[in-house]
Amino acid sequence: MRPTRRWNEQDGAASLTFPLLLWVTSLVAIVTVDIGAYLVAAQRAQALADAAALAAVSADVVGAQAGTPVREADRVTQAGDGWLEVCECRSDSERATVTVSVRVPGLVLPTLGASRVAADASAILAPPDDLAPGPTRDRARWPTTADP
Repeated sequence: MRPTRRWNEQDGAASLTFPLLLWVTSLVAIVTVDIGAYLVAAQRAQALADAAALAAVSADVVGAQAGTPVREADRVTQAGDGWLEVCECRSDSERATVTVSVRVPGLVLPTLGASRVAADASAILAPPDDLAPGPTRDRARWPTTADP
């Protein structure tokens, strides 16, 4: 005689739990990778903004072979695969403020509206220390907190 199998409430529970667990794990992994990609893009945008501001200011250096500050900032931004959003830089002003954006790769964040990330940077053209007036040249003589 064959033993009869008793019905158990747990039969088939693994067939529902495993796909759900796999789906949740995949979703968490995708979101984690997207957040990492967003943070890398934000860092890249900041580095590109810094470089663009420096390029715009360096166009004002006497004897520079560069073009206008805006053209130089745009050239550096395009070389870094970014987009120059704003450039407040004029020739002979020795100042530049730029806003640069880069594309954010990913699956979830771009579909939620975070397809680009922007960063701001400023640069000021300062004279070399030996030409600077005043106390910057005499820093060695300034008292420090260790002096009595």
